[in-house]
Amino acid sequence: MSYIVLDLEFNQAYDFEKNKTILLIPSCRFEIIQIGAVKLDDNFNIIDKINLYIRPNLYKEIHPYVKDITGLCEEFLQDKPFFKDAYIDFEKFLGTEEHIFCVWGNGDLKALYRNLSYYNMLKSDLILKYIDVQNLATKFLKYSKGGCIGLKTAIELLELPIKEDFHDALNDALYTAEIFKKISPTKLPLKVFNSKNVKKK
Repeated sequence: MSYIVLDLEFNQAYDFEKNKTILLIPSCRFEIIQIGAVKLDDNFNIIDKINLYIRPNLYKEIHPYVKDITGLCEEFLQDKPFFKDAYIDFEKFLGTEEHIFCVWGNGDLKALYRNLSYYNMLKSDLILKYIDVQNLATKFLKYSKGGCIGLKTAIELLELPIKEDFHDALNDALYTAEIFKKISPTKLPLKVFNSKNVKKK
């Protein structure tokens, strides 16, 4: 068994004439433009990683906020594979062994489901075992300032080194992996993501 620390970056629709975020496709509001993942062994050591950039297909222009925080732009992504091909590479990375996803909140799993659903890539309901590392860190650090702790704040409070920029899918997956290893829970708070419980819009 392995742990897959997953992080995604998204794009969304933006009306550049009216200068505001809009909702064009309710069933897939956030289009995945980067998949970053780290594979851990039973001792939470990194044994593999993957970084996939994805050419936007639904929202071809990058939202100004997304461009600002991720540094991703249309020119950089224009020769990258579309989601379907990128996801095939991600599935190869996952392999056939049993794995548990480790994520910062469950928003990425919802976005993953909606993208897979939009492209008709699901043969059945998406059911994934996962660990919410954000919730784990929030409780471990006894953080109580406005809900769940942010990734950068957790890194700082745990006194882990900041080596790379945040809001990059692979970097954030690596940071999440470091937090998970630092906490090293003896009892894993496993949850189950079931797409039946996700609203279509």
